[in-house]
Parts: sequence; C-alpha cells; structure tokens
Amino acid sequence: MEVTKVQQARKTTKMRTIFLGYLVMFCTGTIALALILVLIFYVLMSCGIILPANYAENQVHEDKTIIEAGKTLQPDSRQKLYKYALFTSKGRLIEGNLSDKQAQAAWNVTQQKDTTYHFPYNYVKVSHHDKVTVMRYSVSAQFEPPILRQYLPNAELSFFAVFCIAFLGGGVLLASNFGRKLTHKMSGLQQATKQIQAQDLDFSIQLSGVMEIDQVLHSMDTMKETLKTSLQKQWNLERSRREQISALAHDIKTPLTIIRGNVELLTETEQSEEQKNYTDYIAESIRQMEQYIKTLIEMSKAETVATLQTETINTDFYLTKIKDQVMALAAVKKISVVFAAFNLPRTLYIDPILLERAIMNVASNAVDQAPEYSEIRLTVESAGDCIHFSIVDEGPGFSAEGLKQAAEQFYMGDSSRRLTGHYGMGLYITKSIVNLHGGKLIITNSTETSGGQVCIEIPISVSPTS
Repeated sequence: MEVTKVQQARKTTKMRTIFLGYLVMFCTGTIALALILVLIFYVLMSCGIILPANYAENQVHEDKTIIEAGKTLQPDSRQKLYKYALFTSKGRLIEGNLSDKQAQAAWNVTQQKDTTYHFPYNYVKVSHHDKVTVMRYSVSAQFEPPILRQYLPNAELSFFAVFCIAFLGGGVLLASNFGRKLTHKMSGLQQATKQIQAQDLDFSIQLSGVMEIDQVLHSMDTMKETLKTSLQKQWNLERSRREQISALAHDIKTPLTIIRGNVELLTETEQSEEQKNYTDYIAESIRQMEQYIKTLIEMSKAETVATLQTETINTDFYLTKIKDQVMALAAVKKISVVFAAFNLPRTLYIDPILLERAIMNVASNAVDQAPEYSEIRLTVESAGDCIHFSIVDEGPGFSAEGLKQAAEQFYMGDSSRRLTGHYGMGLYITKSIVNLHGGKLIITNSTETSGGQVCIEIPISVSPTS
C-alpha cells in the first residue's frame, strides 16, 4: 500500500505570534495616524487655515473694550467668529446676527452674570448707556475659510472624526486581512476534510506553517493512514470473500448436477410409493439448492457492478434479441408475449449487457407471476429525452408494501410477489443497473390488467462519435 507523506512547511509559527503581529501593526498604525493628524493640525494652524481655540474669545474681549469706551465698532478685515444681539435696557431686540430665539436665550442666561457659560457657548454682556450687547462664542479651534467653517464648525472635532473613521477603517482592513490569511492557512485542513468525506484517502496533507493548525493536520494524517489501512484490509477481505463464494458456488454446481441426473434416472425405475416420495424430496431439495447457488452468484455479480461499458448499438437489432429471449422465457409456461415499439431512435448509447440483464430480470419476475396461457406486454417507446422499457403481467400485482420496497436488496416481505427460489435480488440488481445509466426504475400496478407493471426509464445518450 502506498503511504502518502505530509508535505512539510518551511517554518512553523504559533497562532498567538501571528495575532500579536497584527496587534502590533494595528497599534503602530493607530499611533502613527494620531501623530500625523496632530502634525497636520498644527501645520494648518501655523499657516492660518485653522484658528486657535481662543481666537473668538480674543475678538470678543477686544470688541468689548471698544463698546465699553463708547466707541463705534469699525469694520475689520477679519471675519468675526462670534455672534451678537443688541438690546435696549428693557430687553427689546434692536439688531444682531442671532435669531430671535437665540437672542432671547442669550438675554436670559446673562441676567445673573455678565460673563457666563451655557453649553455649548460662552456669553459676554456689555452695557453702555441704555443699550446692551450680548456676544456669543465658543472656545474651539475653527477653520479660517468660511466654507469649511460652515460645514465643519469645530476643527478639533473634525480631526477627531477623521481619526475615528481611519481607526475603524484600519481595524476592518486588518481584520479582513487576518481572516483571509487564517482562511488560507486552514485551506489544507478544509481540503483534507473534504477528501476524507469523499472517501478519497490518496492525497498529501499540506501543512499551513501555523503550529496549532499543523498539530491538527498531523493528527488527521495519522487518522487518514489508519483509516486507509483498515479500509484496504476490509476491501481485500470483501473481495476475497466474494471470490470464494463465487468459486464455491460454481464448484458445488457440478456434484449437484450429477445428483440431479441420478435422481432423474431413479424416477424412471420402478419404485414403491414411499420411494417415489423420497425421490421427490431429494429432487425438490436439489432444486432449492440450485436456486440458493444462483442467488449467491447473483449477489457476487451485483457487488462487482461498478462501471458501464457503453457502446453504440442498433436499436432494432438489440430489441429483436431482447424480444426473442423474453418469448423463449415465456414459452415454458405457454405465456404469449405482446411486443410494441414507438418513436425509437436508430441507435442507443448504453451498456447492452447490463441493460439486457436488467430487462430480463424484470421479464423473469413477470413470467413467474403470470399464470399459464396469460399474456405479457413488452412495450418500448421514447418520450422526450428518455426511452422506456415497460413490462406488464397479468399476475396478482404488487402489494402496497411491495410498491415501496420491491427493489430493495433481500426484500421478501411482499407475499403476493414472493416466489419459491427468489430472494429479493432481481429488482435490486435491475435498479442498480438503471441507476448506473442515470435512469430510474418505476414499479406500479397496471390499471388494465391489475398485474405488476415495471418500467425502466433510461436517458437517450448521444454517442461520443456521433
């Protein structure tokens, strides 16, 4: 027996080492991402694209000083980062860039203190004569370009959002890469499992290079070799057993033939009634033994049917041969055979020997069941992409149980179809042959004769040379 070897990987790594490698890569990438974002933030701040967090607060304090001095605020090239509302001393809104609701809220929160914080804004109230100005601002870094500030009002939160998105994206990419790598490493294990499941033990196990997976693969390889050895021994024993049974069955046929011949000679001599009974007993026992031997031979043949020997044959010539054999079989019981054929192809691509055996098994059962001087109908026709061989007898038909189990091996439970010397092999062998052809065996009772009806349905295959 050929022993396959495990193909060694160049290097073995522990699973935790691979995981730690990805963890270090992830942590390193996270730190590098944070440093890069901080660097970009400070570069943009130094270039003036990002304004510092106290920029709006400085503007407010500068303008507060001007208002308290009674001076008019002059236009400034810098855009104001705060919003304001101008009130009368009674709290009536005069002007401002806060909405009415926002202005009222600003007025309310500055009634107790001139400088206060109410999430998320800071408020500063400046009074001069009979007018009150309330300025609202937030202490956070902001983008200098108005368009960026409109959609990204907080530069720090924007950079934090970018960090979170990049953090999650990096985590997903690393996890996906780790999953693909782990799947690749386990492909040898999956392949070995599929091979063993398919009962194919002639393969070499590919090691993954991961210590934990390779330990499982080594155990599986040992199991595979042990299973292969055990199955090989079992197959050898089964083959030897079949050969011995077949050889013994053929050897026993010779002395049985001699005994039967002598018994037939005895029946031609003058015998008393008691001697005739004994002679009949011997003859019946010999007949049963011959049937037992026939069954043993059929069983051996049934177990060896494995592949088809297909060839292209002439349909008419083949069916003529089948019809003649069925008629010869039926003539013993003086049974007539009605043959009909419809829409047949000119050639068939089948195993002629196996299919002939299947048809004759069905015909033999029909002849055994049919009473003398009755009729058997053999019909062959093509329908769609299949050819149908139907045999109908005028016997008692199948029982409900027989319709379900008649094609099972050694089935003998159907008393309506059980015959002396038959041991549940005929239809089982037929079904095996039909399955090899990719067809199906249909067992029913005829609605016309009430007898058994067995149909062999075979796909019409095309010859490779046609």
